[in-house]
Amino acid sequence: MKKIRYATIGLGRMGRGHVNEILGTGDKRFELAAVCDNAPDRLENLPEAWGHDYRKYSSLEELLKDDSVDLVTVATRHLDHVPMGIKVLEAGKCCMVEKPVASCVAEMKRLLACAEAHPGKLYLRHNRRFEPAFVKARELAESGVIGDVQYIKINRSVGYCRRNDWMTMPEFYGGLLTNWGPHMIDQALRLLNSPVKEIWADVRHVISIGEGDDLYKIILKAENGRLADVEVTGANAMPGRQLEIIGSRGTIVSESDNTRLHVRMVDPAVVFKPLKPHPENPPFQYGNFDERLAFVDADYDLAPCAMTDVWKHCADSILDGVEYPIKFEEALEVVRVTEEVFRRSGFAPMQKFIQ
Repeated sequence: MKKIRYATIGLGRMGRGHVNEILGTGDKRFELAAVCDNAPDRLENLPEAWGHDYRKYSSLEELLKDDSVDLVTVATRHLDHVPMGIKVLEAGKCCMVEKPVASCVAEMKRLLACAEAHPGKLYLRHNRRFEPAFVKARELAESGVIGDVQYIKINRSVGYCRRNDWMTMPEFYGGLLTNWGPHMIDQALRLLNSPVKEIWADVRHVISIGEGDDLYKIILKAENGRLADVEVTGANAMPGRQLEIIGSRGTIVSESDNTRLHVRMVDPAVVFKPLKPHPENPPFQYGNFDERLAFVDADYDLAPCAMTDVWKHCADSILDGVEYPIKFEEALEVVRVTEEVFRRSGFAPMQKFIQ
């Protein structure tokens, strides 16, 4: 079986995560060929689980001269993603770009031009599209069990932390919106299942040491009428549910532990009768006094994690020509929405990235 000889550039938390994830999948189609980082200490004391049969490089230019490398995963700082991705593609190698893919739409267009000149080689890592709770919730929502989807609430908290690394610095395109935003906006767009026609946003800095954002709310209204409310914060000491989808006949909920999905819906056997409102004084109880509804509850246990499926899809595409499920135009829309959120919120530290 042909192998994909891969290399990772950027050996911080995310880059090491790339290698650990691939090894953790047990997918024998991958073989670690090289690692790369311009910080000498990052090339030392690497995990024993990686083995020793791989090369170490201190620059992307050195790495790209290695003809044995088929795929390069880019896990460097945000503003390096597009420039490095273009260099990898121009070297004739496949490239997996970590999110955020780009800092603005103009950057995405440069990446697209290069990808079109080197077809079938660019892969984008929106891996939270494969979260079990999201996958199951989307399946249930589109099945119609909760009726017509009206409102989607996506809520993530990374805890209460006065974070102080480069990810909080706007000059590096840091902040929660550029870190968690691509994941949550991508999920929202998939659940909306229709083009976005209206955007409202509030982005703010609360407690992080850098000036980047650590609390934001985004409301997206789609052409089909669905509404998505996305809220992410690093300043919430009491996080709650991660996902709620409200339909005309029920609700889907994923709690904060992300291990179980709960659905409560009007019994499918119940047919809503045509009724009229009463203009006279109602009984003292609240609600509908002409109708009593029966509900059905269902719980779905979820696998611990399936986000590493992104690597399986990458291998299927490279080796067997299977279509990669994350399309460039979908990632482009994530970048466009992010840019528009910064524009509409007026969050001053990030205005320089608005084209």
